[in-house]
Amino acid sequence: MRAAALVAAVTASLALPLPARPDPRPLRYDLRRDGAIAGTALAFWVGTELSKERLAPSACRFCGTNALDAAARDALVWGHDGHARRASDVLAFGILPAALAGHQLLAARGAGDGKEGLVDLLIVAEAAALAATLNQIVKLSVGRQRPFVRYGNWAGPSREPDPDDNLSFYSGHTTLAFALASAAGTVSSMRGYESTPWVWGVGMTAAATIGWLRIAGDKHYLTDVLVGAATGTAAGVLLPRLLHGREDEAPAASGFVPVPFGFVYVF
Repeated sequence: MRAAALVAAVTASLALPLPARPDPRPLRYDLRRDGAIAGTALAFWVGTELSKERLAPSACRFCGTNALDAAARDALVWGHDGHARRASDVLAFGILPAALAGHQLLAARGAGDGKEGLVDLLIVAEAAALAATLNQIVKLSVGRQRPFVRYGNWAGPSREPDPDDNLSFYSGHTTLAFALASAAGTVSSMRGYESTPWVWGVGMTAAATIGWLRIAGDKHYLTDVLVGAATGTAAGVLLPRLLHGREDEAPAASGFVPVPFGFVYVF
């Protein structure tokens, strides 16, 4: 019941009217380049998900925890009923991306050029796909045991091992949510949409709610969620600004720019 009420509250807040600023500021983009980047990153993520049984570590490489994560888990975990996990799935893969996509399309249309909304979606998808790809690489490399596995927190007396059991660090749901929200907020800021404060406020609140639900569902530790929030936000803010500045501004100089756990080439 708590999960259903939470999803309903977030949905209602995302449905608030979103005014738009006239005369949107055009952004630089290259359909072939940006489509290739987003498509390749998405294909990599899907491929690793489908191959998780072969790629995921069979045993945890990082099995322990720490005082901060243990205390946060004790304070926030709901139990083994699965409501928090299902709510986080619905928010991260359904409500939040749909609401943000709808906002960008409607804001662009209200500003006088609906086609620019499609460009917004491409830029947001590019940032989110790259953030998700980085997350997947790190999760498969680190091999941290999930808290519900470490503490034996499941409904039945026993369960079969799963390839996902040792992919706790860092939270993919949280990374995706913060990348989507911050990328949509950044693009809206660059465009000059009047609804920008709503995008930042509601989007980041929903992303934080998803992170909390991942801890409540015993799928992640606090540090998994904090790192996911930081890397998702960094990708959502930096990538649109580095790769898609406004057309009335001078383009950034070419070269490699450091981002969390890697570099991005600006050209």
